Order: sequence, then structure tokens, then C-alpha cells
Amino acid sequence: MALHDEIADKKRVLDGARPLPQDTVHDLADWFEMELTVAAVGIERVPLNRADIKAILDRGTLLRHRAVEEQRFTLNHRAALELMARLSFEPAGVVNERTIAAFHGVLHQGIDDEAGKYRNAPPKDDETGNAPDSAKLRVSMPALSGWLRRAEAAPDTAFEAHHRLMALRPFNSGNRATALLLCNLLLNRAGYPPVVVRAEDRALYNDLVERAWAVGDKTPFRDLMMRFLDQSLDVCLVAAAKGPADPIIPPFDAEA
Repeated sequence: MALHDEIADKKRVLDGARPLPQDTVHDLADWFEMELTVAAVGIERVPLNRADIKAILDRGTLLRHRAVEEQRFTLNHRAALELMARLSFEPAGVVNERTIAAFHGVLHQGIDDEAGKYRNAPPKDDETGNAPDSAKLRVSMPALSGWLRRAEAAPDTAFEAHHRLMALRPFNSGNRATALLLCNLLLNRAGYPPVVVRAEDRALYNDLVERAWAVGDKTPFRDLMMRFLDQSLDVCLVAAAKGPADPIIPPFDAEA
């Protein structure tokens, strides 16, 4: 069976199990908050490990032995996920460039004076030097916004939105994490769980993002994102099937 069909089957099973018990919903929310934050910290190369991230999220405050900006990114990502959750339950709301700017603004609040603002120079996270001229963003971002308004709510739309945003890299930094927030918002609004970039897949993810952008070969990137979605559906199905006394869902990357 093709992965696309497996995902469709798992989605049907998950839909059949809804509404999930509140305890299960809370367990999944906590699990995804942690895993998505670990993933964002990893792809943005913030030097924090899982134990640090967990301590910051558990306390909700900064630790003494770590740099402030690194920890602020972690707490800001939690706030960005809360924004994503609110927007996920507004199906009539429009996802557009303001949504994208809002994600970046929350993510980099107190870290970057240009948080939520489009860049005026080459982005810091463009290692190939191929990012489009910043002057073109005034045309390219409204065009992306228009496409988002017309696109069907489906996983392929979410993955394509990630690709298109990364092709533009509209911000000085944080483009990958912002693209994942956009992607996961679109997945949520289509009734799917968010995708998590595991530590073991981080290098491949970065390579395929660059490949899709540089040579236009999007198929390997799409296939990888479909695999991530399949993994997230598995997590949700395991959570839906567990009893009240069963242990919580284990993390993807205990040592990340």
C-alpha cells in the first residue's frame, strides 16, 4: 500500500475515534509541544538540549545557566504553538502573509528587533546565497498570500506552502521554524496532526529543503514530509488506544 493510502486510512481511523478523551487530548498537546519545540530548536541550531528545553517549558521561566536569547526562543515557540492552536480552530479565518508575519513576530519577540518584518538584506540562514532579492518580497509575499487563500485544505498544500515560504526566506533568520509553523497550521486546519522533524532526520530535512529550492525537485521533500505525517498519525492512534493507566507517549528523540 502506498504511503498516501496508509495516511488516508490512519486519518479515517483517527476521525472515527474522535472526540478523544480530554486526558488523551492533553497528553497529545503536551507531547507535541515538547517534540515540536525540540525540532524547532534543532533546525534553527539553538544550542539547547532536550533536558534544557524540558526544564524551560516546565518552569515557564529562564534558567540561570543558559543564554537568555536561547531560552527565550524556546518560550516564544510555545507561544507560537498557542497561536497556531487558536488559528487551527478558526476554519473560516484566512491564512495569509499576516499569519506568517505573526508567527515570526511571536517566535522572535525579544530576540530580533526585526521580528515579524521582512528582511532588507540576504537572510542569515541562506547558506547557498540563492535567496531572492529582498525587494521582490513586496510582490512575492502577496502572491503567496493569494495562493494560500485559494489552495485546498490538504497535506500537499501544507507541504507546498512550506516549500514556497522557504523559497522566499522573507525574514533575516528563523525561516525554517516559521515555515514549519505555517505547514503545521495548514495540516491542523485540514484535520491532521502536526509533523515533527526528528533529530535523526534533521540533516536530511535540511538537505531536501535546499534541493527543492535550488533545483526544483520537490518530490523527495514531499515524500519526507509524508513520512513525518505518517509518524504523527501513529502517535495519535497509539494515544487514542491507550487506557487511563497506560504510560504516556515516549519522546521521539530521548537524547536530542
